[in-house]
Amino acid sequence: MEFRTLRLRIILRKNPKTFMSTYAIGDVHGCAQSLKELLAKLPSDSNIVFIGDVVNRGPQSLETLRIIQGLGERAVSILGNHELHMLAVYAGKRELHRKDTIKEIFDAPDGKELMDWIRTWPMALDVENVLCVHAACHWKWNKKKTLKLAHEVEDYLRSDNWQENMGELFGKTQWSKELEGFKRLRAIINVLTRTRFLTANGEMDYDAKLSPAETSSELIPWFKYPDRKTAEDKVTFGHWSTLGLIEWPNIYPLDTGCLWGGALTARNLENPEEIFQVKAPLYVAPF
Repeated sequence: MEFRTLRLRIILRKNPKTFMSTYAIGDVHGCAQSLKELLAKLPSDSNIVFIGDVVNRGPQSLETLRIIQGLGERAVSILGNHELHMLAVYAGKRELHRKDTIKEIFDAPDGKELMDWIRTWPMALDVENVLCVHAACHWKWNKKKTLKLAHEVEDYLRSDNWQENMGELFGKTQWSKELEGFKRLRAIINVLTRTRFLTANGEMDYDAKLSPAETSSELIPWFKYPDRKTAEDKVTFGHWSTLGLIEWPNIYPLDTGCLWGGALTARNLENPEEIFQVKAPLYVAPF
């Protein structure tokens, strides 16, 4: 597909004379000043993968999008749950929440163009042999399956009639390979953008948001679930601000609570042990 090919070409673009590192950046949530400070710490020619939730809740969602646009071909973002919510609100299929800070994007002179750009963002990417998702992978999906299912959602969002059924993409649907239509897309979205914990039988829990240490032992962090098909693959993700930079084989979290007064984090995808951070002010009280 044209958009998909373009995105992958952008991310894997390397200067033949200079090795260009690729950094993944955690949830920005409209904290544009923190993003500027973090980008200033990275090599100026780096490729950047934003791990989703670049907008909403923080004070400068529109400016954050302008910064990403300004990076040009060096940057790409995957879709997080907040971008999907924003698209649904724009389409008239969801209401603005009290804490949303996305109206300034709709009101921008190029608001429609921004929405058309955002809906071309991928749901998942394989970059430098690292699987990049916003929240999680299903324990039954390998990397190839994860990317294939992500493409199903991307194809819908990039279609001409994308606004018509955006409301159908939200709801607590569990994944099953037998699902079809919008139930199937909804379940794929839930896995990729909402998952933190699983129950003992492998179903998504939709309520727990705290760290594993603060959560019932009956719930299992998705990356610790037995027989996970991506256990041998490197995976980086955001979404889980209370998790921190935990150590687990091939697992590289990125959301370190920028919005809540934590930090904004960038990780080198070729060398995941290389991390850059900036301390962020408290924009919004946690939960």
